[in-house]
Amino acid sequence: MKTVLAVAFLLLLFAVTSADPTETTLRRPLPIVHPVEGHTRLQLDQEGLAALRRITAPVVPVVVIGPYRSGKSFLLNQLLGVGCDEGFGVGHTRSTQTKGVWIWGEPASLRTPAGQDLSVVYIDTEGFESTGKADAYDDRIFALSALISSLLIYNLPEAIRESDIQKLSFAVDLAEGFYSQAQASSNSHTQPDIPISGAQILGTEKAPMDAANMLWLIQRDFLEGASLQAMLAQALSPVDNPAKDRDIEQVNRIRQSLQVMAANSSTFGLRQPHLQRTRLCELPDSELDPGYVRQRGQLQDLVHRLAKPKVVNGAALNGTGLAKLIEQMVTALNARDIPTAGSILEHFNKELMYKVQEEHERKLAAVPLPADEDALQRSHDSAVLQALARFDAEKFGNMGQSGAGPLRESLSALLAKQLETRVTANRLASSEACNRLEQECEDGLEREQKVHLPSTSRFAAHYQRCRAKFDASCIGPARPDQVGRLDKAWKREERRFRQDYNDKLFNGLILVLLVDIVVSRFLLRSNLLESIGWILFIFLQVYPKLYLSGGSMYESYWWQLLVQGWEMLVYNPILDLEQTWQVLIPTAVLAYIFWKCWKKYLKPRWTKRKARSKTLPLHHAGPPRDLDV
Repeated sequence: MKTVLAVAFLLLLFAVTSADPTETTLRRPLPIVHPVEGHTRLQLDQEGLAALRRITAPVVPVVVIGPYRSGKSFLLNQLLGVGCDEGFGVGHTRSTQTKGVWIWGEPASLRTPAGQDLSVVYIDTEGFESTGKADAYDDRIFALSALISSLLIYNLPEAIRESDIQKLSFAVDLAEGFYSQAQASSNSHTQPDIPISGAQILGTEKAPMDAANMLWLIQRDFLEGASLQAMLAQALSPVDNPAKDRDIEQVNRIRQSLQVMAANSSTFGLRQPHLQRTRLCELPDSELDPGYVRQRGQLQDLVHRLAKPKVVNGAALNGTGLAKLIEQMVTALNARDIPTAGSILEHFNKELMYKVQEEHERKLAAVPLPADEDALQRSHDSAVLQALARFDAEKFGNMGQSGAGPLRESLSALLAKQLETRVTANRLASSEACNRLEQECEDGLEREQKVHLPSTSRFAAHYQRCRAKFDASCIGPARPDQVGRLDKAWKREERRFRQDYNDKLFNGLILVLLVDIVVSRFLLRSNLLESIGWILFIFLQVYPKLYLSGGSMYESYWWQLLVQGWEMLVYNPILDLEQTWQVLIPTAVLAYIFWKCWKKYLKPRWTKRKARSKTLPLHHAGPPRDLDV
């Protein structure tokens, strides 16, 4: 019995330890960004980013920002429906509880009215205005929150104050660059030398990143009077500034920019859940203010209505895309001791410039080398137009604010340099290809000089085939020079071939006559053939010497007829003797030997046997039968 219990315990222990850890570890807060020592810069945490990368559906980041000790973490726990011991950390001391940026590891599933499945990720941030932090640190948290969110909840106690709006100045500067819908069409004003903007070329005025919805959440809403929406409208309305006060101008600029950052600004008020705020985590819903519980449900519905996928460059991000965006933002925010909107926008625009440059390089590389220079230039011009159009359409910020103007000029210079590199490679490839093809033609003409059975028709046909291959494959800047070289090689080799051609035919004819004399005398024993051979041999030895006053036997009519007959015999559409003489001569020799053997040995025997069969008497198997009996 003890053994059975021990085995069961071991099996249970193995099942627990081998279970998928993600099922138990993801239902908790996970850090994605935490501060470095001194609270000056941000540092990525791979634990939270790994949880984000597991999300495959379009992601809806819901980010809560606000001053420390304003109840952001408790609010998120209420939206998630989890207790304080399980959810985001909630403290009741005067120091901030949340450090950096945290996500809830288990995304909430949401289906839109259109039937799209979304993953809602709730994100908690470190509150601002706490002690021991640099102002640049708060700016970094604000900027990261504003740019990764699709719903930004600004959690404020009791009311919207002027200082609450001023704290958004840095995030607003960034929002003007990332969200502004008018940036594409403003290029023509900031860059007089650019006649048309990239967005106009692509036929779109969309911003690189869709503006987030913004919810101004007022905690402990007990003030009476105007509605919260009216209070927000009043807070965001520019104030008169007849004295041109710089501080008022700055606040007015922030007010105007907030309309860009949050095109759909909403407000919502929450009553105080209980008078004893330090005991909120301990109290059940039955002991909370019923009005608060009702408003909490309404807030959850509002968050679901405002939720939308995070869209960058027209594409909804999944968890992997959001993790990549966070990595890029943190790198950009940490690039300088005191980050500015311009420096962050420039960082993103530099990445865009490198992507556009790589795309241009791929398009140039798609043109096979060697290529015609005009075709390569046309491909470059088309790729440059598309590259600059994409840069103008997808850049962040206007030309002056984000450094996009100088980057655009640098991009043009880089694209021109890529063309120079490709042109150099094309020249090298063209030179190698044309030189190889020209050398193949020269080698082929050289081989034609050494054939055993020369033919001017074959020589010209070989050159025509080689020239056709050369014309089809030799393209690019090296072609003119190589064409000149090939033409010179053809004229040189043709002249040399014609000079040797008649001499080779004459020597070959002499050799044939000598072979005829020997074969006729010793093998065929034909006096007639031997005499004809001697007569022609003597004629060919004497006749050329009769041209004492100039001229040549090769120019005579009978020699031209002989050459034409030779050309028809040695190279014609049916037969090329140069390719077949090695087979035809042994075949002819074997046929001659067989004929001699047949004539001398086999035919007499066959004739004798046939004659003998005719003279033999007929043999019968028995006496003749009398058919009349």
